[in-house]
Amino acid sequence: MSKKLPIFVAMLLIVIIGFMMCAFQVRFTETAVVTRFDEIRDVIQPNEAGLHFKWPWPIDRVYRYDTRLRSFETEFRQAATKDQKTVILTAYATWRITDGQKFLKTVGREGTAAPKIRDLLENQVQLVLRTHTLEELVNIDEKKLKLDEIEKMILAGVADRSDAKSEGSAQEGIQAPARDRYGIEIVSVGIKRLGLPESVTKAVFTRMKEDRQKVSKELESEGEAEATMIRAEAEEESKKIIARAEAYAKTILGRAEAEAAKYNEIFAKDRELSVFLKKQEVVEKILASGQTTLVLDSDKISPFDILNPDDEPIDKGADDQEGKK
Repeated sequence: MSKKLPIFVAMLLIVIIGFMMCAFQVRFTETAVVTRFDEIRDVIQPNEAGLHFKWPWPIDRVYRYDTRLRSFETEFRQAATKDQKTVILTAYATWRITDGQKFLKTVGREGTAAPKIRDLLENQVQLVLRTHTLEELVNIDEKKLKLDEIEKMILAGVADRSDAKSEGSAQEGIQAPARDRYGIEIVSVGIKRLGLPESVTKAVFTRMKEDRQKVSKELESEGEAEATMIRAEAEEESKKIIARAEAYAKTILGRAEAEAAKYNEIFAKDRELSVFLKKQEVVEKILASGQTTLVLDSDKISPFDILNPDDEPIDKGADDQEGKK
């Protein structure tokens, strides 16, 4: 029994080593390609994840590729627009490997996928921007911006590709070439950063200033028209108020004149007495405060002439009244 134990252990180790050389595991986030003498024998998709078997190396080889979504970003590059304006931008793309067999044949290693995507993305950005003006990239009016349309065109091209002359045209997009050539699915693309050279910036600011001035003039015109209308309404209303006030004033004046006419008839019967009473009323109002000091000639300044006891007109009036009695 003791002699058979080492043999059993050796055989067990051989079985374990053979099992390790023939078995391999595929995760649900991976796709695997099995080759036999560099010829593709089997492709294992993520939905077939689990334990699989193969002949040991160098007969069979297993190439695993991560199928999870990842992103790529280009460096700053200059591009020309349809109206011959220069812009500086960076673009990004999110991608994943969907066809392991095609990826193995055309790309090989995952590390070499980024340059393939970069070439496709940069070329397509250049082609698409040549079909759009700068106003469609930079504008204060959101309705004139076409960034979403540009990004969709970079990704999938246009629906009608009848005018496309060759692969890589602006109408084709990068989604189909990446899938057909490399087995890569481009999920989304976009413009991450957009810059403008100084010359273009000045032109953009000038155009934006002109647009703002145009809007400002329109608002000023609307304000002036509204102000004119308000002033006209105010003038019309003020005329109505003044007319009503004048009519009311005439009514009051008429009443006052009617009341004054009654007293005038009484005063007309004895004018000297009425003048004397009026002067007395004025003097009483002036001296009502009790703190008034006046130094003046009562003989010459009316109504203070009534304070002169030697005032002949008053005495004469008194004599006349006694004569009448």
